[in-house]
Amino acid sequence: MPDVAYSKTVERIFDGVLDGRLTTQALRAIAEYVGVSGAGCALVNQFTRRVSRAAWWGSFNGSPADYVNHYSKIDPSRALWDEALASGTFLQVSASLPPALLRNDEWYNDWLLKGGVCDILGANLYESPSHKMSVGLYRAVGEPSFSPGVMERLQELTPVLRNAASLQVRLIEIGWRSPIGNGRFDDLGTGVIFTDAGGEVVETNRTAERILRIADGLTIRDGQICARRNFETAKLASLIASASASGSGSDLSAGCMLVARDCGRSSYIVRVAPVRAGLASHDPPMAMILVSVPDRNRISERELAELYGLTPAESRIAIALAQGKRLTALAVESELQITTLRTQLSSILKKCEVERQSDLVRLISNIPVIHPRPNETEHL
Repeated sequence: MPDVAYSKTVERIFDGVLDGRLTTQALRAIAEYVGVSGAGCALVNQFTRRVSRAAWWGSFNGSPADYVNHYSKIDPSRALWDEALASGTFLQVSASLPPALLRNDEWYNDWLLKGGVCDILGANLYESPSHKMSVGLYRAVGEPSFSPGVMERLQELTPVLRNAASLQVRLIEIGWRSPIGNGRFDDLGTGVIFTDAGGEVVETNRTAERILRIADGLTIRDGQICARRNFETAKLASLIASASASGSGSDLSAGCMLVARDCGRSSYIVRVAPVRAGLASHDPPMAMILVSVPDRNRISERELAELYGLTPAESRIAIALAQGKRLTALAVESELQITTLRTQLSSILKKCEVERQSDLVRLISNIPVIHPRPNETEHL
């Protein structure tokens, strides 16, 4: 018959995987079963190389926001956990890093020790091309070293922890869970990018990752989001700083801008907003950047014709007007008389049951559109 404590611990672990609100309870169950004073976990985005989520329970009293925004970037234990994944065992900070390094290390002295912990037993449990998950067990300052019993119970629980980490990452990859926003952004055709106050990219949805990988207008340089032109980068940085400073999320948006792209493609429409409390697993300051491509968010000529009974020529004119073109420019492009186009426009307005050209543009812009998910290398 399975041990009751073991079964309950396994149940809590997988509850934490399926519901991010139960992560702390899962970490408590791990720590109490193994017999240590605390436990923590971190999720790393392989694309940005940033820790996008961190949580802990027990003896450690540091802030998750401080770790994600600063100390995770200088944390020497992150390399240890990579070694632990390769070796298949948990590694101990005090036994694996040179004492001389720890004596002078900012992360160890200003973060770990000041937070009440003197040692960690940790490992990366699972990694994929998109994310990797680590877990650590804490030894509080003044406590004796990890006992053989701790190591034995940890070894017993390790297969469960690895399976849970694998499930966590796979759920993220299929869009069922998201490190930020609880899965609400991966199915959007709009790119969603989360940055810290300095513009360093913390997490993205899949659309945004494709946009940044293509590097056509927006990209990551030295960890920071950048635009194609220097003045656009400066304006974007200013909007991010403004959104991050608002913290409370009281303003719907810090502002919006256009970002130019190559080869005459439609500019990205970029809106920057504060991250509201509870959206991320750690506290602000953070900014959320929404990136959309106008042409991809507009109904096709064929569908518009089907909806309103337009001829192919009328549908082409209506879409062109919604894209911001003028009748005079269309007359030149199509080599038609302006009077002919005005007659066609009058027919379009009647069929669409609107009175003015501005009403027609608004109507087309508000028609919901679904696009198939593009391949990784497909240009947006």
